[in-house]
Amino acid sequence: MPFSAVLDACVLYPNALRDTLLRVAEAGVYQPLWSERILTEVQEALVRNGLSAQKVERTLSFARAAFPEAMVEGWEPLEDSMGNHVKDRHVLAAAVRGHADVIVTFNLRDFTPAACEPWDVQAQHPDTFLLYELEAAPGVILNVLTEQAAATGRPPHRPMTLEEVIGSLETCGVPVFVSEVRSWLRRQKRLG
Repeated sequence: MPFSAVLDACVLYPNALRDTLLRVAEAGVYQPLWSERILTEVQEALVRNGLSAQKVERTLSFARAAFPEAMVEGWEPLEDSMGNHVKDRHVLAAAVRGHADVIVTFNLRDFTPAACEPWDVQAQHPDTFLLYELEAAPGVILNVLTEQAAATGRPPHRPMTLEEVIGSLETCGVPVFVSEVRSWLRRQKRLG
């Protein structure tokens, strides 16, 4: 089974970060995992913050269709035995049931090493996770970001530039990854 990561709701909420994480997975760098409960949390947060329920459901249906193997089921019996924060026990249970290598989350304090290590799962901030992916496959990651920029902008709006996509990721909370991407791009420009 390929390297796999449970994507917590908090990293699927910001549009630019969700897009990047899913495009990196689509490029074959890792296998994303989630549960229906995680997707429900994403849906509720997006609707609560002003997106229409129809648009949110369309976005999540695209994710489900693109990654049918991402859905982890049968995690519920494990939830009460997880030792992490109560509100995020379902995420660790999904990681255990899905045989995930990592949980990608902004909420590291809810996934202590003491709770995760017995299950051979590690919690990683998305900045750390994306840095590892950049280190492992820099060409793929840079292509993903370039394609992400090109896919934005439906008429009458222009597509975002690569720098605008990178800037939006910085705003999403992955500044070290963004700094490294900019370094890679400068090196490419010098060599190119």
